[in-house]
Amino acid sequence: MARAAVASALVPALLLGAGAPAVAATNTLTITTLDRNGKKVTVTTTVVNLATNERRSVKSNKAKKLPKGTYAVLAAISTGDTSTLGARTVKVSGASKTTVDARKGKRVSLGLSPAIDTTGREILTNGQICTRSASATYSVDGWDPGGGLYVVPNSSKRLAFAAMRSWVDHSGVSPHYAVMYTTTSVPSTPTRTFRQSSLATVDVETRRGPSAANYSSLGVQPIDRSCGSDMYAGLVSTDQPYRTKIRLSAGKWDVGVHAYTEAKDGTAPVVGHYFAPRTVSAGKSYTLRFFRSAWGPSTWLPQLTNGWLSYSLNDMFADPGFPRRSVEGGDKATATLKFGGKTVKTKKDRGWEPYFTSLEYKVKKSGWYTLTNDASRYYPEITFPAGMLSPKTSVTYRFKAKPNSSVTAPVYALTMLPTGLDLHNRAKAGGSTNVQLKLSRPKAGPDAKLGKNPKVKTVTARASFDGGKTWRSVPVKKINGVWTAQVGNPTSGAVSLRARVTDTIGGYTDVTIIRAYAIG
Repeated sequence: MARAAVASALVPALLLGAGAPAVAATNTLTITTLDRNGKKVTVTTTVVNLATNERRSVKSNKAKKLPKGTYAVLAAISTGDTSTLGARTVKVSGASKTTVDARKGKRVSLGLSPAIDTTGREILTNGQICTRSASATYSVDGWDPGGGLYVVPNSSKRLAFAAMRSWVDHSGVSPHYAVMYTTTSVPSTPTRTFRQSSLATVDVETRRGPSAANYSSLGVQPIDRSCGSDMYAGLVSTDQPYRTKIRLSAGKWDVGVHAYTEAKDGTAPVVGHYFAPRTVSAGKSYTLRFFRSAWGPSTWLPQLTNGWLSYSLNDMFADPGFPRRSVEGGDKATATLKFGGKTVKTKKDRGWEPYFTSLEYKVKKSGWYTLTNDASRYYPEITFPAGMLSPKTSVTYRFKAKPNSSVTAPVYALTMLPTGLDLHNRAKAGGSTNVQLKLSRPKAGPDAKLGKNPKVKTVTARASFDGGKTWRSVPVKKINGVWTAQVGNPTSGAVSLRARVTDTIGGYTDVTIIRAYAIG
């Protein structure tokens, strides 16, 4: 009796105790995925919380615990030689379920009018469904493996759809075509025909000579789109120079070249990338030239930030057509900073180092500083092409600096661009070549004020026909508003170039490029 009384007294205390923890409700999502035959298949889906943009990889056909919320489910389902992309939006609360049914997919079809002859062309269709968010976008991708690419329609404005189709002649001779179609939500009719008259034309010229690479590949990529910006169409891969045409639908594209070569260990490293973002309009024509001659210092200038002078040693071999965006690595360099005729800082780049190498110096006194960087090509893992152009370059900047300042150095970047050369960057023997001397002052960094441009006093140039051993002055004139050196060419060999721009207070930039261009 006593034992029973004790048990009875404890029951109310257990029922009414305020300290007992609550049992959390379990929220799960089960995603069923069916192929185009209606068969249940297991795939790994992308599940995105539309409020937080948190992403998870979730296997289908199995309940998955998730926090309560609204999610986008992205899935790619293969059925034989077809691919289907599907997306669902679902609220997860308790035991939630959704189904991605590939049988509901509509075929993606992009075409040209009038149609083109597809003989010998590779035709590729890519598709993508994306989540729409200002902070992050996730996607599921697919392509047409031969039997067709399909997408399951969805009217949700939290989703976007993109498709790209390319018609490629890898020889580099015939025109290549690439068109892009994007929509908010996933359309019930994912088809579009592009009139050829609505396409832009990009004439591309890819030369040989200055690159350390033996091969290059040309491709296009849509950029700054609501969906599909990471799609890519490879167009040409060759060891020969060429001219070709690309026909593109209107919008923003990156036309790029990757330079690669064969290393001594049998690998094929990429030694440079050259990107040319262009917004193209319907019916308009554009021109791009890659691997032009006279590779020299990029347009990145020395900068001061809170009195610290910094300058990168790694940007000494830039294509003059893209002097700020595209620089080929693989070099040794020595940078020297002088003040009052005395060396105050030296920095070396020993060649193909894993990180950017920069000279850093705390400016202690106001006055004239002279910064010189001498660079030579260096990549021991590969054999440079015979007769490679631009094996050595140098640049010297003379400018005033003072302590505690945050400015772009008050000097010009000087880029040389020989004109009238052939696809091997050769000028006619015994003829003459106009070399454009382009002056620019891009801002070095967000904290480095640009200030007023120095007033130009003189622009001079010299040429060497013996690899820089001896130099001769050449006339410089303004042609169509551009300073231009007029070089009388030798009958063989190569031409080295040296140019200087001097301002009215004594600052200057001096650039030297050895073997800037060849003689045919």
